[in-house]
Amino acid sequence: MAAYEVGYGKPPIAGRFKPGISGNPRGRPKRQPSAVADHIDDVLAMPMSFREKGRQRVGTRGEVILKVVIDRALAGDLSAAQDLLRLIRQAERSGFTTDTRIEIADWLPDHPGQTAEQKTQAAALRGEGDGGTR
Repeated sequence: MAAYEVGYGKPPIAGRFKPGISGNPRGRPKRQPSAVADHIDDVLAMPMSFREKGRQRVGTRGEVILKVVIDRALAGDLSAAQDLLRLIRQAERSGFTTDTRIEIADWLPDHPGQTAEQKTQAAALRGEGDGGTR
């Protein structure tokens, strides 16, 4: 008789997952956007002229919609504020935000009380580096 009994919940030792090796190395496939989502993106990316503060401007339809939602939320429309917060939360979850984190090592101020913003502006004026943008 074998030292290990094979059965329900007890796979053969040779057939088990090896330690440190994933059982799904390629992972779950990325979800492809539907054709409708592509059409919506195309329509929202189309240019459109609009009037802002008495001046004629041009922007994408998506930008105009976002401006309208923000203006309504600032005017006190609670449903517009809720929609705006939902959009922000969804953008943060999906990674569409443009915020980047920059780590600065071995930074010393030129004078006491100098902020990072002041040091960046001084370096940009001297023409050193890229002015703090990466």
